[in-house]
Amino acid sequence: MSTNSYSFKINSTVAKAHKQLNIESINPNIDWDSFLSFSQWLIDIIDGHFISHDLGADLHRVSFEFEETRLVLTFEENSDSVWIELDNNADIDVLTFICQLLKSYE
Repeated sequence: MSTNSYSFKINSTVAKAHKQLNIESINPNIDWDSFLSFSQWLIDIIDGHFISHDLGADLHRVSFEFEETRLVLTFEENSDSVWIELDNNADIDVLTFICQLLKSYE
């Protein structure tokens, strides 16, 4: 387990503002500079595997795998939003399981 400690709340409703399915928004106390550290911590605590990091004008996107399911953790600076989304909507049970794991860190 990583030595970094973050606290955050999980918004258990699907992010309707995005009008997409199978997105779980979370509210960690992070900023642009701390997102990569936070993403590595999150991946470590769920025993996931880092795949890649993409950087845009106001977005950080980290792809990772958990039990053969690909997910994306995104931070949008302008809205100060963080969310986890599935690469394949058929894997909704994996997203639900990850959110249950993360609840112990709220």
